[in-house]
Amino acid sequence: MDINSAIKILEALAAGCSPTTGEIIPNESVLNERNVIRALQIAIDNLKKGAPANDGGVGICEEDINTAITLFLEHESTPTENRLTDFFMGTRAFKTTALVSHSLYGKYRTQYTKGQLHDFFADYLSKRGYLQHGKNGNGKRTNAPWANIDFFQKAVFNNLTATDIDILKEKVNEFGVTKQDNLADYVVIARKKYPRAYEPWNEAEKQLLNDALKHTNDVELLTRCFQRGEGAIISFGKKLIYERQSS
Repeated sequence: MDINSAIKILEALAAGCSPTTGEIIPNESVLNERNVIRALQIAIDNLKKGAPANDGGVGICEEDINTAITLFLEHESTPTENRLTDFFMGTRAFKTTALVSHSLYGKYRTQYTKGQLHDFFADYLSKRGYLQHGKNGNGKRTNAPWANIDFFQKAVFNNLTATDIDILKEKVNEFGVTKQDNLADYVVIARKKYPRAYEPWNEAEKQLLNDALKHTNDVELLTRCFQRGEGAIISFGKKLIYERQSS
């Protein structure tokens, strides 16, 4: 078994799901104890430290990249190599406050040159279904490769039981909120309705959403469970479905 396979199994367990079937583990299982979940998350994080996202001298962690891509998508912007480079270098005054006030904005400005990051993201995005500069052969702007996923446009369905929903809510509550101080006004306002708005998605939470999407496309239900806005659920949900279908 390689590291990536081990990480996937640990992520499923941390999310309270069977790595084999995807079924939710009974609430009374030892795997649902707070200390066990935290221990699994620490193990996942440590395994990932040994796997940089790319060669060529650039080692930006996958979580930072996915967070940035999701951030752009949530604000209806295609994550191109230029935008991601400017975001991580902090060299562009984006009009969207959520971008320039994010903790990742300018994070790598002292570690890499703009050219290094541009080449890195051009390669990274092309390998994951994006076209160069986010444009097609006619020079028109393209959407993310998962933009056409119609999962949430289909008739609403839900196969989660009331018990499943309660367990899901409890697991999300276990994560807490990491960023609570010096919040931008727009984040404070958003969190009055959605307590986890603009919170980075951790790996266990991603796995929970991924598993939940196998049983429901009810966005209203998912917003209540994950305490995030509909836009965040839909955009990130589409990305997870696309990755699942492409694997």
